[in-house]
Amino acid sequence: MNNLPIVLGNGMGSVLEGPLQQFLSGQLSERTRRAYSADLQHFFAFIGIDQVILEDLQSITYEHIIAFRNDLAGRDYKRSSINRKLASLKALFKMLVAAGHIDKNPADSTLVRGYKVDETLSGKALSNQALAKIQRAIAEEKNDLVRTRDSAIFQLLTFGGLRRSEVANITWTDIATEGVFYILHLPQTKSGMAQEIKLQASVLHHLEIYKQALLQSGYSTEVDVKIFISLSRNASRGKPLTDQSINHIVKKYARRAGVPQNVTAHMFRHTCCTLAIEGGAKPQQVQAHLRHKDLKTTMRYYENRDKLLDNASDYIKI
Repeated sequence: MNNLPIVLGNGMGSVLEGPLQQFLSGQLSERTRRAYSADLQHFFAFIGIDQVILEDLQSITYEHIIAFRNDLAGRDYKRSSINRKLASLKALFKMLVAAGHIDKNPADSTLVRGYKVDETLSGKALSNQALAKIQRAIAEEKNDLVRTRDSAIFQLLTFGGLRRSEVANITWTDIATEGVFYILHLPQTKSGMAQEIKLQASVLHHLEIYKQALLQSGYSTEVDVKIFISLSRNASRGKPLTDQSINHIVKKYARRAGVPQNVTAHMFRHTCCTLAIEGGAKPQQVQAHLRHKDLKTTMRYYENRDKLLDNASDYIKI
């Protein structure tokens, strides 16, 4: 474990190192491992543990977890971030309980309450008006290569509902046909497993325009090359975009468009879900397209849409 220091003391090194290493290595993706490692490091630093030994883990109580939670809240961490850190701790201690190293999980939700996060559509999905403004802002970009690249990214986020890391990692060879349909293979996903989505004609059109612009500018479009590259005037030019860069691009056009919301790339995923449901797609279809593990995630959008479609206020007549 690279980020979390471990002391192999009191002859218990193999006992301690095994579960911690197993906890991280047992995660499906490197991204999840890094997130868990950062959360654990944050917690142990807060309670004053620089080097982790088994006795320290056995001495941790729910009071330590509550104090950590309250400190995060006092520092204005987002509720979703606090709950994620609590979930990381809960998962670690749950494994240690199962392995017999501790008796009780001090981060169990019956002992440590998290924060309820508002999961309504408000603030999550972009309106059609906001989407149109962002699209116009992209169309006004004077650099042809930048404009065609960012238009293709916009299309993938809106119609594909992709996560920003998924957009950053796709290559030209990931675009394939299945019968009369075009699909996009996603080799690196949140689940750690390869997945695929259907590509609409509009998305393909913008990808093809961008590809031609790349060729005209002398860039490679070989099948194993990342589709989206940096066009900044620095050392990163020509290198694959990072997922952070995808977010920066989205924010740039939202600012240019005068959209008042704090727009992020992930909001396009919520927007894709909302637009599909409002267009008549069944929740199960949206779940499959966005690759939600649990239908409940998708149903939140369906239920909110349904409440607005047939709302009590519609029956009020004056």
